[in-house]
Amino acid sequence: MTVRLEGIPASPGLALGRASLWREPVPQPGTRSGAAGETESARLAAAVESSRAQLRELAARLAGTGAESEARIFQVQQLLLDDPLFIGAVRSAIEREGLSAEQAVVRVSGEIIGQFRGLKDAAMRERAADVEDVARRLCVNLTGEAFNPASGVVVARMLTPSEVSLLAARGAGAVVTEEGGPASHMAILARALHLPAVVGARGVLGAVREGDMIAVDGAGGEVIVRPDAAAIAAWRARMTRSHGLRARLSEMRGLPAVTQDGFRVELAANIGGPGEVDAALEAGAEAIGVFRTEYLYVNRAELPSEQEQYEAYREVLARMAPRRVIIRTMDLGGDKPAAGWDVAPEANPALGLRGIRFALAREALFRTQLGALVRASTAGNLAVMLPMISSLEELRRARALLEDVREQIGVLTRFSFGVMVETPAAALLAPELAREADFLSVGTNDLTQYVLAADRTNPALAEFYDPLHPAVLRLLGMVSEAARQGGKWAGVCGEMGGDPLAAPLLIGLGMAELSMVPAAIAAVKHVIRAIRKSEAEALAREALGLAGAREVRELLTGFARERTLSG
Repeated sequence: MTVRLEGIPASPGLALGRASLWREPVPQPGTRSGAAGETESARLAAAVESSRAQLRELAARLAGTGAESEARIFQVQQLLLDDPLFIGAVRSAIEREGLSAEQAVVRVSGEIIGQFRGLKDAAMRERAADVEDVARRLCVNLTGEAFNPASGVVVARMLTPSEVSLLAARGAGAVVTEEGGPASHMAILARALHLPAVVGARGVLGAVREGDMIAVDGAGGEVIVRPDAAAIAAWRARMTRSHGLRARLSEMRGLPAVTQDGFRVELAANIGGPGEVDAALEAGAEAIGVFRTEYLYVNRAELPSEQEQYEAYREVLARMAPRRVIIRTMDLGGDKPAAGWDVAPEANPALGLRGIRFALAREALFRTQLGALVRASTAGNLAVMLPMISSLEELRRARALLEDVREQIGVLTRFSFGVMVETPAAALLAPELAREADFLSVGTNDLTQYVLAADRTNPALAEFYDPLHPAVLRLLGMVSEAARQGGKWAGVCGEMGGDPLAAPLLIGLGMAELSMVPAAIAAVKHVIRAIRKSEAEALAREALGLAGAREVRELLTGFARERTLSG
């Protein structure tokens, strides 16, 4: 009997194939068999080196596709292999307690995972997945066993980042998980690897048998188990249209993103470092919508110098010139501690000292970054953007610091100065912010979690976290209208900006710029060129009057299908 399930869209794409139930590799503790502690320590050392090489290869493979931000997931896992609290404790368990290498890895990793999962901060709880991933990898390398060779449409309780990478490399058609959220590391990697994925599909493990035919829509969150012949034929037709669409998308690289009635939208790229510029240009990005500067500060022992920052900013500005580059000032705090972190632990870091609050509280650190930005401004078309603004005072203090730094350095170059709208306070203050800032860019990831009181990194709240909720949409409309009234422009730089399904809605709300991962640019451009702004505005008006995110998603899905905007 056919079963239809609704999950949470995690990575767009269509798939149809036989279900393969993922058997979670449970690390086996192994036995000592009288082996000496030195032998077990040597086995552990060899497994650590093998794991390090594998993680380095995974990170390089992702970075080579332009996904440097996603590659850092595996770079962080490499750091775990040098962490004395993890590997040091494993060695100690071998030497002092006479455990085998496997036993020590399982025991120590289990304790650390339990500690992480008990923390209040959901971003720190996500670290448990990294520890579990590394522990599984170590045990596989210790035993010589291969990872589960599942293929087809893989159905699982949950998958680790390594497992997603492995499945993508082996040609899996899609993944469906019972648990998880769209902001998990697994979902982030699935999107980077173009592997269709639906997460949070409650009941899927109970509904699917090994080998069942299963259809997956990663953009709509739909999963059909054992579809009948008519449904299979219809799904194959959708997939054929989708393949044809991808072929047409490659031809759009040099075309502008203009609606059929002449409304021009700027499509920009989100990047995390100079190494991602090539991917942005190759995808046809007209600008950099947000250059996340945190990569210069995290996962290192010492803070970056002004010269190091200057060189990174200058490289991106020069390579993108004359295109605009929006560089976001340090968005540290919360789940992104900087080198030399000296802030006391916070009970709720998402509501703590982060973003512009952190920068203004560490004025010397902020001045160093502003000095690098001012010096680099001569190399291209710079715009500076402040994260996590919640008051006019923060904007004014940051601008005053910038002007003071500019006078000290003696650089006369003028550049745009904007703010990220990520808090409800900033959205409600949009008219005032638009009078003093040059542009407003909405970070939908944080705005959604604050508006809906749903931590975006907490899998248990995944069903509540949805940027298509009418409450979020109404704030987006307010920001866009405030910018228009103030003679400024407004855009979106959160993940919603790269969602083809949401593109007509954002156009209808008046957004003039959408920034996204480079791989999403072609699909969003196709949607924009296929619609009229007038019908997008009508769509937005209807969406704003709906009761919830589910109804909005159904509306947008119907709109896309009627106009064949997707497969």
